[in-house]
Amino acid sequence: MKLIKLIYKFNFIIFFFFNIAHSQENTYSCKNEAYSFLKQTIGKWHVITKDRTSPNVYENNYGTSIITSSIEGCGVKESYKGVYRNKKYAREVFLTGLDSTNVEMLALDSEHGSFSTLNGSIKNNELTTYWYRNKEVKRLQSKYIMSFTDTNTFEFSSYLSTNHGKDWALTHQRKYYRINYEEIEMKTKDSILVYGDLYTIKKEYPTIILFHQGGSNAKGEYHSIAPKLLNEGYNIMAIDQRVGGSSYYGGYNRTISKLGTNSFTYCDAYTDLEAALDYIIGKKYNGNKILWGSSYGAALAIQLASKREYDISALLAFSPSTGNAVKTCHPNQYINQIGLPFLLLRPKKEMERESSVEQFSIAKEHGHQTYIAEHGTHGSSMLVKDRVGADVNKNWNIVLEFLNKHRN
Repeated sequence: MKLIKLIYKFNFIIFFFFNIAHSQENTYSCKNEAYSFLKQTIGKWHVITKDRTSPNVYENNYGTSIITSSIEGCGVKESYKGVYRNKKYAREVFLTGLDSTNVEMLALDSEHGSFSTLNGSIKNNELTTYWYRNKEVKRLQSKYIMSFTDTNTFEFSSYLSTNHGKDWALTHQRKYYRINYEEIEMKTKDSILVYGDLYTIKKEYPTIILFHQGGSNAKGEYHSIAPKLLNEGYNIMAIDQRVGGSSYYGGYNRTISKLGTNSFTYCDAYTDLEAALDYIIGKKYNGNKILWGSSYGAALAIQLASKREYDISALLAFSPSTGNAVKTCHPNQYINQIGLPFLLLRPKKEMERESSVEQFSIAKEHGHQTYIAEHGTHGSSMLVKDRVGADVNKNWNIVLEFLNKHRN
């Protein structure tokens, strides 16, 4: 594996300098139609792939792609990370507009550890490139087609022909869905302005709403968790509740920074969670809504799930608070009122407390799923390796299995 990575890095260095040299040898006008076509791809994308593993046998994978302007400015560069044949897979692609209709494509991937150069043309808002195993015979050919559905969706497919281009079989299909980001704000019932982040792939997709723990904020706590959930095909919303800060995980709480004097309790923040759910519903996000809470955010998410079951499809609660700070909104009083799929999670060390054992007992009594992480830490951070200090793959597997079971 290390040898493969070294080959990949070595070839990428060659590929990188080849591209620079090539761009210096050619001076292109960036006003050509080919570049106008290519620049539509600039942005961050969630990618769903269909990859052929053998004749008529395909597997579905996923990944994330970041597409930027390339070095010479007349093309684009794609950096893709995903999964292929149950292994991590990376790809770098440069597409350069040569003139009004012609495009050059240079590609390097971790599977083969080498790069290839292809030329293609654009017609009817569709890019087609060809590759020949033997340029003289042209019996074995590959064809690559890139086409747009709209500004937020495009497809890149490759085909193989073994009979001089008479018949073509699909080998890879990648569907790109643009990830749109916006900083949002919403008013609560008691007129507090709450700030948050919203990452949208498609409104029809399921949406996970993330609530942080005390002393924290949305970007700080979830900066390494949200991208993985996006990669799984979920819209993500994360808010800065009125009780939090920057004590953990960096970042700052935008809601608190605008409040001035803040005497709110954990329980007071319940209306922040309500406002977040109402915001998503009001913006016509039609997929399933899944609540995800950490610590006191988990305690309040349990309360919200018990009262708004008709609007929510599932709930994940990481280390819900049980102390005096949530005395008037204690989550245990709401667990028996929850009828939707509910996953309660804690690290092993927290199960030494009587209050945690009691909470798990109530959840199990009412048929809810529980999970004790052998390697974990408080709240959602049980999914972050650097915070746990140990492998967290098993924790992620439990979470993703639950999410994927209730995404539709």
